[in-house]
Amino acid sequence: MFRKSLDRILSEHSEWLSEGEKGGRRAHLIGLDLRDMDLRGVDLRNADLSGSDLTGADLAGADLRNANLTGVVLLNANLQSALLSQADFTEADLRGADLREAELDGVEMRRTNLKGCTIAPDTLHRLLSCKTP
Repeated sequence: MFRKSLDRILSEHSEWLSEGEKGGRRAHLIGLDLRDMDLRGVDLRNADLSGSDLTGADLAGADLRNANLTGVVLLNANLQSALLSQADFTEADLRGADLREAELDGVEMRRTNLKGCTIAPDTLHRLLSCKTP
């Protein structure tokens, strides 16, 4: 039952992205339990997922550019090759997440937990605004 509702929200969001004010509706998935969901390749640009639990979710190849991901829980989530540019991960929990080949340009990661995540060292240095030795 929940999957049908989610599919409807994703469809309306897709309409909103393609038609703007003319149709559809922006996805507001605030505070939802989306644990272990298969969301591979889903287009959630500009969506609001703040406070949602995406533990173990598969978001490989998903488009989350400009999404509000503040306070999300992405424990052991698969974000491999996801498009995450300009997303807001403030106070998010990304422990154990797979961020290999994810696009992370301009992301906001204030007070974000990255412990144990899989990420390229040069990408991590860039995210943290560190100088390489």
